Amino acid sequence: MFGRMTLSLLSVLVPAIAHAADVSMGTVTLKMSPPAGYCELDPTQAGDKRMLDAVRAAVPGNDLLGISADCGELRDWRAAKRPLLEHMTQYQTMKQARTITFTAANAAAACNDMRTKGDQINKDTLPSIKENLSKAMKQIDFHGQTLLGVTAEDPNGCYVSLVQRFKAETGKEITQLNMFFMGSIKDRLVYLYVMAPYVNERTIDELLAFHKTNTAALKSANGL
Repeated sequence: MFGRMTLSLLSVLVPAIAHAADVSMGTVTLKMSPPAGYCELDPTQAGDKRMLDAVRAAVPGNDLLGISADCGELRDWRAAKRPLLEHMTQYQTMKQARTITFTAANAAAACNDMRTKGDQINKDTLPSIKENLSKAMKQIDFHGQTLLGVTAEDPNGCYVSLVQRFKAETGKEITQLNMFFMGSIKDRLVYLYVMAPYVNERTIDELLAFHKTNTAALKSANGL
């Protein structure tokens, strides 16, 4: 099951906790906190609820466990001072895997499968993620996405990157770097996404550093 992870989870074009949330996954309870400086979307806020509903609709095979945005952006967005949320995070898992054991070995197999899929999608294997990114920026059409590949390894899983272009509700064309950690936390499958505007090639290094900090905090909160 886990060796063949579907790429449908990559098609989240509506990107998106400030307290720790306990999430039940079968017999396991995970603590999932937002990154420093990020705040949880509130379903009692009309705009937040619309965003939450849109994300859930975009990934029907996954459970959305948490979604947060940069606190300053979220505050201004709610006050209609900015049209878009650009820096966001999400916790997800596969619905069918929520109560199933997912070990570090399962994660390694899934990461190898994702690496193979990345090679197939990009057709010709390039020497580095940054070269994949440079090539993608020249080829990708609006409303499309390109899988860049496995960006980094972790004892519990791996970091996978893709670049997306799409039109926001405001009509603005967005180029976004989407990076997710896919791994085993207390023997449960967890996806931790971070999304940010693509500025230049340094964006991928900056987002990876931020993401590693978030993943380390997630592990620490769960005794790993």
